[in-house]
Amino acid sequence: MDDQLYAEERKQSIVKIVNEKHRMQVTELAELFNVTGSTIRNDLRELENEGLVTRTHGGVIKREFQRSVETIPKNRAFTNEKYRIAERAVRLIEENDILAIDTGTSCRAFAEKLINSPLKHLTILTYDLEIALLISEKTNYQVQVIGGTIRNGYPYVSGSSVALGLAGFSVDKVILGTTSFDKNYGHSTPNYETAEMKKSLINISRIKIVLCESNKINQRSFKQFATPDECDYLITDSQITKEQQTDIGGLNVNVLIA
Repeated sequence: MDDQLYAEERKQSIVKIVNEKHRMQVTELAELFNVTGSTIRNDLRELENEGLVTRTHGGVIKREFQRSVETIPKNRAFTNEKYRIAERAVRLIEENDILAIDTGTSCRAFAEKLINSPLKHLTILTYDLEIALLISEKTNYQVQVIGGTIRNGYPYVSGSSVALGLAGFSVDKVILGTTSFDKNYGHSTPNYETAEMKKSLINISRIKIVLCESNKINQRSFKQFATPDECDYLITDSQITKEQQTDIGGLNVNVLIA
């Protein structure tokens, strides 16, 4: 296995363990992952800089809420969790639905699963150019793209014209990606314009479906786009902790675990 890949997987595991146990010592983590204490301290320093944990003398504690930052598309991973979540979301779609699809790798994974589904008659509304092209090439669905300015480095159009353009539509269901979810703060994303576009999608949709990997729970980003219970479904993966399930269970949201 690539050393860098292993390091990233180890750090993701550290965050999950700390979130579950609330507190861990460097020596415990070093023994668990069979690495040196120095390696664990470096991991914890990087994780703290990313806003994912809080270091203490000799160890680490759970951060009350975590701060997420935006990553450029080429650094985003199409994980197995994303595809399982996407597959579960497709099961909520019915023949002849009018769908709005947000941008992001979770939504791209949804589009890939959708085109391999038995559904034949759908109408798709999106501002993500890659998703629009993928669906139009692989299906006979009707695809409507909202115009605007392409955001440099990203496969979608953005700006006030997108939010205004969306206002004239009405759809059955919206598929939304989220960077972060916090039980008190709700769904959020690091980019202001993207948050406004997501709000517009919510406003025109009858049923709101959010795709959210469990490692995005208990995090916050710069701009909220939905309150904690504003969306109808939150689909996550089986790595969600019992504590997270309890927290979300108190909200008026249907939680589906893929």
